[in-house]
Amino acid sequence: MMSEQASMTPKVHTITSSFATIEQLAELACKNAANTCAKQLLDTAGIHSTGCNILDHRSSQNHYTQLIMAALALRENSPTYDATASHLLLSKLTSEVNHSLTFTPITSTNITSSALSYQQGFLRYISKGIDLGLIQPEIIAYDLQLLAKKIVPNLDSNLTYSELHSLSNQLLMRYQGQCFELPQYAFMRIAIALAMKENKGEARIAEIYRLLSMRSYSRISTKIFREGTISRPYEILHGNTDKNNTTTKKIRHLRLVN
Repeated sequence: MMSEQASMTPKVHTITSSFATIEQLAELACKNAANTCAKQLLDTAGIHSTGCNILDHRSSQNHYTQLIMAALALRENSPTYDATASHLLLSKLTSEVNHSLTFTPITSTNITSSALSYQQGFLRYISKGIDLGLIQPEIIAYDLQLLAKKIVPNLDSNLTYSELHSLSNQLLMRYQGQCFELPQYAFMRIAIALAMKENKGEARIAEIYRLLSMRSYSRISTKIFREGTISRPYEILHGNTDKNNTTTKKIRHLRLVN
């Protein structure tokens, strides 16, 4: 059953368009969440205008924050809004990671990002992490293209708001304050590092990844979460450093992404 689920390539319903409206953010966040309403979410956030375009990354992040706070307020009386808050936080995090890894504004009008783009982002994430001296360079000895295809993006949606909030604030990698690691990226990094210790190949990595990604993250220790990283103080892993203290770049010309 696990292998069947891992082979799926579902859509990850996150807003990725710089031209998506705040109404679309609200509607998508409430989609498939029982007893939630996009209009109620917008009203609680104090947003009453229509057709308000999200013009850039910064304004979209502000809109996400507004809607998340509204969803958390509504959650007090309607627990189903926890799923809405989680969905919004995941969309916000995905947008932040995409921006961090591409350094270019997203101009597509498609408001869903595919599993393929999520998986391709994994290659950029590994490249950036190694380039910054935060991820072990030995990881590139494995077939990362193959392993990226094993990632199941929709598993991020299984996280509650509290779980996702703790992950993004405390464990996911950041550089200069900006997150560049998504939960499934972290689980695959960990899986590669653990298999590397066992001197095993891609099949074992895929097996470890499935086990990690389908269990409650709270059962995974902080020590395990640091597998595959280069031992650094907490401040460096989370980007709370001066620009002048940037880690020496170890690998500059990784051919991970075409």
